Amino acid sequence: MAVVNLVYGISFPLLALVLDAQGVSKSLIGLNTVTQALAVIAIAPLTPGLLARHAPARLMQGSALGLALLFVLAGWFPNVWFWFPLRLLIGALTALLWIASEALINSLVVDAWRGRVVSLYAAAGAAGFALGPALLVLTGADGMLPFLATSAMVMVSALPLLLVVPGHRGTAGEQRPGLWRVLRLAPVIMLANLVYAAAVESMITFFPLFGLHLGLSQEFALGLLTITSLGGMLLILPLGWLADRVDRMAMLAVVTGLSIVGLVLMPVMVLAPPLAAAAFVFLFGGIEGMIYALGVTLVGQQFRGAALAAATTAFTTCWALGTIAGPLLAGAGMDWLGAETLPLIAAGFFLVFLPLPVATWWRSRGASRIASS
Repeated sequence: MAVVNLVYGISFPLLALVLDAQGVSKSLIGLNTVTQALAVIAIAPLTPGLLARHAPARLMQGSALGLALLFVLAGWFPNVWFWFPLRLLIGALTALLWIASEALINSLVVDAWRGRVVSLYAAAGAAGFALGPALLVLTGADGMLPFLATSAMVMVSALPLLLVVPGHRGTAGEQRPGLWRVLRLAPVIMLANLVYAAAVESMITFFPLFGLHLGLSQEFALGLLTITSLGGMLLILPLGWLADRVDRMAMLAVVTGLSIVGLVLMPVMVLAPPLAAAAFVFLFGGIEGMIYALGVTLVGQQFRGAALAAATTAFTTCWALGTIAGPLLAGAGMDWLGAETLPLIAAGFFLVFLPLPVATWWRSRGASRIASS
């Protein structure tokens, strides 16, 4: 999971910087970047079948080794037209690595520990995302060094998977539900990841511009973004412990509501004294990050076997859709309403979603009362 986010954390800024230095237009750079996210949707129909035939750990190893080779090729041939098919492959292998890792985690853990283990998994993802830009700072964007460094880290990440015993998959002969059926069975869980990706990717993409519009320095705005990732890495661990002791759908509603409050307060809080602003975004990062962790946890709680592979694929596909739609809607909204409205636009994504987990929790609560009586 750390490597998945490392790939996203370094490839998006690295490849954009290389193309910009070549004089490639911003629009073409944007299209080149979107290709990587579209690959997730393209490979989604194939992934449940691959997981049925191959152990997740072995798929993860193959994907990691493939990514390592693709990054070397990207460094050798820095051409925007060559990078279109290359980024499609990078996006597909990254998606396969992500889906297989979620399926592996959920298949290995017992439900009583699911919240804590998935929170560790999500914390690793936050660490990987923070490591991507940090690695780029160390290597710079020129020459082969950043590509070789990324390739080496991806290859090293595949080694511990040798210790994972594949075991019996038990899904090759099972009937796999289609992705649309999974979406109908668990719409709240799937939409949680879509709106989470839409809000998070919008904030990551435009937060520096939002900060500059409010009068913050670029360095301070980027620093707040890093601290937000640290909150997602550290605060999510005690929240995962809590998720094993409360109703998880109710907790999803609560953290979604608190995320809305945090986004509404953000234009004021980032202008507070630096320590107060840092503490605020740290707390916000942990609470908002729990939306994703709860989504993964609820997928594992509801689905097993071949259905788990299909559900995990649908979950990641929803993330890709949110990654594409969120920044597009946020960018258009900022052009129309002003850069300072970015957090309010992101809050709007969560506000539209919030009634769904509330209603689902309320119905399950009513059903429990009827069953107990």
